[in-house]
Amino acid sequence: MKCEEFSPLVSIIIPVYNGSNYMREAIDSALAQTYKNIEIIVVNDGSCDNGATDAIAREYGDKVRYFCKENGGVSTALNMGIRNMNGEYFSWLSHDDVYTPDKVEKAVEALSKIEDKRAIVCCECVHIDKNSNLISSATNTTTIEKDELVLWDAVLLKMLREGTMNGCALLIHKAVFDDAGMFDETLRFNQDSFMWNKIFLKGYSMLSIPHICVKGRIHDKQLTQTGQAIFRDDCKKMSEFLIPELLKVSTKEKNFIYEYIKYNAKYKNTEVVKTAYIKAKEKKLISFSAFVNIAILRIYGVIRPLIRKMYYSMFRNIKTS
Repeated sequence: MKCEEFSPLVSIIIPVYNGSNYMREAIDSALAQTYKNIEIIVVNDGSCDNGATDAIAREYGDKVRYFCKENGGVSTALNMGIRNMNGEYFSWLSHDDVYTPDKVEKAVEALSKIEDKRAIVCCECVHIDKNSNLISSATNTTTIEKDELVLWDAVLLKMLREGTMNGCALLIHKAVFDDAGMFDETLRFNQDSFMWNKIFLKGYSMLSIPHICVKGRIHDKQLTQTGQAIFRDDCKKMSEFLIPELLKVSTKEKNFIYEYIKYNAKYKNTEVVKTAYIKAKEKKLISFSAFVNIAILRIYGVIRPLIRKMYYSMFRNIKTS
């Protein structure tokens, strides 16, 4: 099937909070898409910038669909966009990130070649700084086979071992949210990784494409650089759902709960590690060597923030907590 024959409406949703510094660049990159069957939805999540965000969004007139709401966090903004989208597919664009012109086209083209139209499509990303200078090479799905449909379990193990993927790199069928649920509005930091975990636990496959289509901006004002306390609180909330779900699908051959424990040990989520460890031990999913690895990672979790802070300060000129 050619891409011209498969041309679903794609909704690009841009959640914004105090986004006047970068949002023009984001919106312009959405408008510049070579794939034309799109709608662009901008959701102003209660910006407190004396109307600057509102003024910029309204400059685009009917080129974008604009919604304004009280501040509730990115999850609430994304959910508002999803509830109001006309498109068959959802594509997230953070207000400080940028799409390449062929982002949507490459994803739709990849979907046109496979039968499973509800597979999650994921492209590669690079990182840019506050001045749009490149600061990293391609990253997102480097250990996933490209142009092949990868089953849910392989994707989930990849995320648990290597961390989550950039949500702006994904193309998701709207029906997936009907099945897996919407973004959790109680989360302020980890709403994206929790959503992807829920989706792949529902058994959805992923199609990874070898194209760099997203430029993710790193700067010292974004929550990922300042909200570590929120991150830990979110991880604890997520664990109430994830621990029992991961235990259900874990075996000694595919030990999701063990990978989950290691991930949380690395990020110093002590309570999550203790709870998950006890449950996994009851199911006989933790060996002595696994116990040793977890202990080492807990030590690493203590010194990792210091290493990260020094790295970002010295090599990226970014202040981070």
